[in-house]
Amino acid sequence: MAAHPTDQQQPTGDFATDPRVHFMEATGRWAYTADDGIAYEYDDAQGAWFPMYNEQLIELQQSAYDVEGVDESEPITPPDNRKRRKVYTSNEPAADPASKKPKSVQPKKKPVTSVYVTGVPPDATVEEMEEVFSKCGVIMEDISTGSPKIKLYQDSQGNLKGDALVSYFKEESVALAVKLLDESEFRVGNKSTLIRVQQAVFKEKVPLSDSNEKKGAATKDKKRVQKKLHQLQRKLDWVDDETGAKADKFARIVILKHMFTHAEIEEDPALILELKDEVRDECEKLGEVTNVILYDKSDEGVISVRFKEIEAAQACIAKMNGRFFGGRQVLAEVYDGKTKYEKSSMKESEETEEEMQARLEKYAKWLESQEEKEARGSAGDIGGTGETGAKSDDDS
Repeated sequence: MAAHPTDQQQPTGDFATDPRVHFMEATGRWAYTADDGIAYEYDDAQGAWFPMYNEQLIELQQSAYDVEGVDESEPITPPDNRKRRKVYTSNEPAADPASKKPKSVQPKKKPVTSVYVTGVPPDATVEEMEEVFSKCGVIMEDISTGSPKIKLYQDSQGNLKGDALVSYFKEESVALAVKLLDESEFRVGNKSTLIRVQQAVFKEKVPLSDSNEKKGAATKDKKRVQKKLHQLQRKLDWVDDETGAKADKFARIVILKHMFTHAEIEEDPALILELKDEVRDECEKLGEVTNVILYDKSDEGVISVRFKEIEAAQACIAKMNGRFFGGRQVLAEVYDGKTKYEKSSMKESEETEEEMQARLEKYAKWLESQEEKEARGSAGDIGGTGETGAKSDDDS
């Protein structure tokens, strides 16, 4: 509402004779300036004084609404000339779409799929690195050459510095590699080749200026990367979707070779159960084991271990491969789904009469040998007790 001068301030009577009032030819109205400096003009139609809207009045009115810390003299942001996507029929003004957007969006961090390795022997090769680290997962391949993404760092003379970078296809392989290969022997049996493995740490790259040429190259590279990732995914799955279930089952089976010899099994048939129990106990430290089979007729001394989870099978390979068992170096690998390993059949219908007779005779001989061992052991215990008793009598 417009401000009016109070009755004490308001000029009355003949304005022409009042020294405070003067006539404004520009507006054709009588004007009057109050003690607070605000100018008023007389509206004949209303019969009242009203403030004159000059710059001074506007400044005084705006000063009443000043906000501390806000500079009213700053230029106003240009209006948003973008086309509106919605038509608003409400009486209330539509909110600016830009105001609904979050002020700052944090970029999504890329998953780390690489490990940094130190302590690498100075004569190590990429092939050797691939053999060791592929036990923990599929290694990423270069989109141009198809070679594994393994970098052995060199000095200015071209000599290996002892550190390397290994890039995997899946992020989960990094944690597995750190868990199983950190502080392990790069070359099994050689304690001087202990390596340290940790998750790689990268510095953020500064984005380069865009150009049409660079954008075109980036588009081509993106297609090549997508193609390579698809190939690696198929490699990880082993086979296409039609036989994926079978490949998934095979990925849970680990084949351990050189675990025994034919001579050891023939000498002690009970070794079969002992070996199976020992292998199961060791492998259950890595994950749930659903089955252990000893192929006593295999020339390579094979024992198969079936895990419930693929990750446990990979951990078993990383732990068991290259270890020594009974003086022999163990070879651990995923079952290829093709090789048939032989073992003694427990069904009478699957063995000939001669084979059954030979098996029974062998078992009978083994029982006799066990009884003889027990008899010799019992005789030794009795003799020892008698000697001890004689000494006690002498002492008494």
